[in-house]
Amino acid sequence: MSNNFEKNLKRNVNNLNILLFLGLGLGFIALNVISMEPIGVFAQATLSDQDNKTQLASLNNTLFVSGSATDKVKTDLVTISIGVQSTNQSVTDAVTSNSKIANEIITSLRDNGVKENEISTSQYTIQPNFNFTESGISVQTGFTVSNILTIQSPNFDNISSWIDSAVNAGANTINGVDFRVSDKSLESVTNALIEQAIINARQNAEVAASAIGSTIVGIKSISVNTDGFNPVPFNDQIMQKSFASVVTSTPILPGQQEVSVTVQITYLLN
Repeated sequence: MSNNFEKNLKRNVNNLNILLFLGLGLGFIALNVISMEPIGVFAQATLSDQDNKTQLASLNNTLFVSGSATDKVKTDLVTISIGVQSTNQSVTDAVTSNSKIANEIITSLRDNGVKENEISTSQYTIQPNFNFTESGISVQTGFTVSNILTIQSPNFDNISSWIDSAVNAGANTINGVDFRVSDKSLESVTNALIEQAIINARQNAEVAASAIGSTIVGIKSISVNTDGFNPVPFNDQIMQKSFASVVTSTPILPGQQEVSVTVQITYLLN
């Protein structure tokens, strides 16, 4: 009986060894399979990062250039600032006197061809006047009333007669005569200059890119500046002649207005 027990015991031990061996083998295979999977994923992630770096580097290959275009345009709009100042000890008398002269100026201008929609009041002020005594005390001496009228018109033929008639009617202030290009005319000129400025910028970029052995493949950004135009002011010394003589007509000569456009473009290089 003891012999049968020993045989059964050996048989069970052998079976246990076989199962243990098989279990270790399957575990080793499973471990290899599990450990190989993240290796493949890691290699793929590394390639993706490299591609991103390459794309980012290509976006940083940029060239910044400026282009400009300028033209002289004949002005087609005049702005005249003209008015009257009245001083009196009484504010009521100063206002009354100023209003009378201002109305006479307006009537004279309209009689000489200024349209109703071409004239308006741009400034009206009432200010007290002060003098200082020998002891340094400020004493009010009266009031000054100012009424400034603005004429804006495309008619250049009657500018001189408008100034002369206003002075004859009592105007004693001329703040300026400005010539400029109207918004409608300026828009068409500016659009043409923008195209020329962009062409100029492209030419500059191609020269620079060729010098470094590269080529332009696109545009990253572009900005346009169209602020390069100003009204043409009239000579103040010539304007003052209208006060010195009412016989000779005041000479007024409109000129040309310089309009300029600049662009800044960032190009992409290969």
